[in-house]
Amino acid sequence: MPVSKRDRAYMERLGEYKATSHAEATARHQALPLAQRLQRSWELFVTRRGTAKLDARDDDPSHFYDLARARGFYRP
Repeated sequence: MPVSKRDRAYMERLGEYKATSHAEATARHQALPLAQRLQRSWELFVTRRGTAKLDARDDDPSHFYDLARARGFYRP
């Protein structure tokens, strides 16, 4: 099915807006202190771990947080 130039231009603009939005959100997140970033990340993990199926994945973040606690970067 061919795509019109108008549709292609619309999707390209939409992609640019989304890229800008993601870049702004990333910059705001990275501007936070490390401890606050870790806290927000941990809260997100705790909220969603019930549906995350961690047994089926290799990216369980608990080891990351254990290291952060041991080094004094994170205190829940």
